[in-house]
Amino acid sequence: MFIRNILLVFLVLKITSANYSAGPFAKWTVQNAWKHPECATEIQKVLSPDLEEEECDTKKFYAAVIDGGSTGTRLHLFKFKHNPEIEHSMFELKKETFKELKPGLSSFCDNPEMAAENIRHLIMLAKKAVPKELWKHTPVTVKATAGLRLLPDDKAETILYHVQDEVDESGLLVGEESVGMLSEIDEGVFAWFTVNYLTNQLRHVALNANKATIAALDLGGGSTQVTFAPQYPVEAFSMVGESEFSHTINIFGIPVKLYTHSYLGNGLIAARLGIAQLTTQGNDSNTRKLTTHCLPADFLLDDWDYSGHIWIVTGTQNSSFEDCLASAKEYVVDIKNVREVPELQVHDVYVFSYFYDRGVQANIIRNSHEQKGGWATVGDYKLAAERACSLPAEAIGPEHWQPWQCLDLTYIYSLLHYGYGMPDDKEIHLTKKINGMETSWALGAAYHMLSHYHTTPHTPAVTNETPADYYEGQNDTTQPGIITQMVTYISDRATDVLSIFKMVS
Repeated sequence: MFIRNILLVFLVLKITSANYSAGPFAKWTVQNAWKHPECATEIQKVLSPDLEEEECDTKKFYAAVIDGGSTGTRLHLFKFKHNPEIEHSMFELKKETFKELKPGLSSFCDNPEMAAENIRHLIMLAKKAVPKELWKHTPVTVKATAGLRLLPDDKAETILYHVQDEVDESGLLVGEESVGMLSEIDEGVFAWFTVNYLTNQLRHVALNANKATIAALDLGGGSTQVTFAPQYPVEAFSMVGESEFSHTINIFGIPVKLYTHSYLGNGLIAARLGIAQLTTQGNDSNTRKLTTHCLPADFLLDDWDYSGHIWIVTGTQNSSFEDCLASAKEYVVDIKNVREVPELQVHDVYVFSYFYDRGVQANIIRNSHEQKGGWATVGDYKLAAERACSLPAEAIGPEHWQPWQCLDLTYIYSLLHYGYGMPDDKEIHLTKKINGMETSWALGAAYHMLSHYHTTPHTPAVTNETPADYYEGQNDTTQPGIITQMVTYISDRATDVLSIFKMVS
């Protein structure tokens, strides 16, 4: 049962040095997003009296996070409530308003105005849910992920430029870094935090208990992330470059080294293209024709829209699960060099996003209104893939995902089994929502964004006001049984981009 009262835990990131270039794209460009210099940080107890005064009458506040994913643009509007008359200001995370629009931002690479139009629609939905008097106190951010990372820099920057204009005109609280690219490390760390927070597993960290937290595996359209706190760090990092696969954060004053890595190009939709290209003879970039062992020989898909291009996809005479598996395994192991992660064996593993979607569609788990998901095994994906790959062309349904079901399920199995090294009998939890909240990086990112406003003087961009004493001091939260005081949750290193979201190595 969801514990309703949750203690405010601010994510405080103090950056004492910055060295980024000025210019029209300086606050969010693709180029700047990848700079990772060393910067100082601090841990401090924080409670904003300005927040208590500001929210004394309404006792509620909001934060809007817009996820610019590769296959969809998603609004996560979080509603919080508190009672400032109670010592330590206990908070409740009351509600999440979620809305997704398709396609993703990267699909508008040749029509960036339409990307801004999607953002405008989501902002309008957010404003309908937020009382008008709180608009100027509701921070909003738009962060793009793998879809834009896969585009040429100039196209990605043009999209972000148009999105920035739309956000500036929103009437919500807009910071200097409200629009930008979410780093791959942030994506994994924030998702790990969200999963462990919502499942109450962070208590192990708070109590300094040597117990395994949950491993979070996210499968997006353009990239996939694996993040967990190793119980055996020496062994966990022995097979990989520690500097590339590790990230240290301080949780409740305790340093925690995370194993986290994002594989760009290993998202489900990007993998479709990569796997099909392996079996396409004389890959024709002009006609954009693909062939794959993962479709029946007499099946034609003539309108696959990916990353601004229309592809024609056909099957081969060798179509079968075995040949599809060989292609998927080659892509995962040989082409993308996904590393085995033996320690996943000792963790509960939660998988979400496309892991969940394809699992439900293949009846690996039962769908439900609550979208809580359920437990399955890695081998269940293999069995489902075998069934999907045995279908003749006439049995493939009309829904957009059905022609790809054989390839998608085979790829997921290959990623989990041959990539991460999990055996067929390893149990994993497929989930979409935990306690009614979407399982994604957005919730962790919202907490970090709110604390940024707590510690940083801010000028609302749309009103040109400069409140001398205004600090937007809202919350990161944990259940009340975990700790009894206000504490901070921060990264031990940060970028010079001064981003609301940045928690990168």
